[in-house]
Amino acid sequence: MYIFQINQKILFTLIVLSLTLLTSSFFLTNIHSNQATAAGKFTVEAKINLQKLNNPNKLKVVASANGDNETKYLTGNELNSNTATASFEFNQKNDVVTAGNRDEYFVCAYDLNAQTDQMKSYSCLEGNLKPNGKNTISIGSGHAVTLSTGSFHTVNGGEIKNPIIRVSIPLSDRKDVKDLKVVTMIKGEIESKTVDAQKLLKESNDNTIVVPFLFAKTPEIGPIQQGDLLFACVSANELNPPEGTECEHRVTSHTFHTHNIVAR
Repeated sequence: MYIFQINQKILFTLIVLSLTLLTSSFFLTNIHSNQATAAGKFTVEAKINLQKLNNPNKLKVVASANGDNETKYLTGNELNSNTATASFEFNQKNDVVTAGNRDEYFVCAYDLNAQTDQMKSYSCLEGNLKPNGKNTISIGSGHAVTLSTGSFHTVNGGEIKNPIIRVSIPLSDRKDVKDLKVVTMIKGEIESKTVDAQKLLKESNDNTIVVPFLFAKTPEIGPIQQGDLLFACVSANELNPPEGTECEHRVTSHTFHTHNIVAR
């Protein structure tokens, strides 16, 4: 009987010790998780379907999220399977906006001639952001979709020399916007600027501000052409809700100097 009581005490002690260790482990895991979130990063991972490309040798991949931008090149062994992956890391917070659910981002992949670096075809997609983890987006597969293009497309239109992209941003519902970051992209080239929205609103008659971008240089992957896809994104905390970053796109439909796009 005495031995049985001792065994019971030992068993109880072991159970308490196990529970304590489990609780400590859970607590430490949560601390680590919170520290990872506090680091303030999220990723955009582009999975690029290569099966419909003719032995690709080089890809240029551009990504824009939360008002920031990154570019990567994939070559060699990175293109030896049916799918290539380009991963981008972004800050959750910058000077003008903090990433949130439903914010928009885009990724474009350009299939290049490895010798000349000239674009052979492109595919772009938009996505809705998950700011606390990995955002995976599939590029180069499927048919044309609402947000952008699914499969890779060639461009055969005339050259557009030194285009100006005029980004119109209606703010009648967000007149409290202060600093506003605007990003534009065409043919793999990204331009951005932060503007004083309050100043521009005072100069506007209809609460719509216009931010122009001049693309004066020929992109490294070839001249801008009719049929190229352009993007415009605007970012500011005051745009919430619904999105702190909103993106729009359109295909260039003419070879004239000025191209207009409404960003929200």
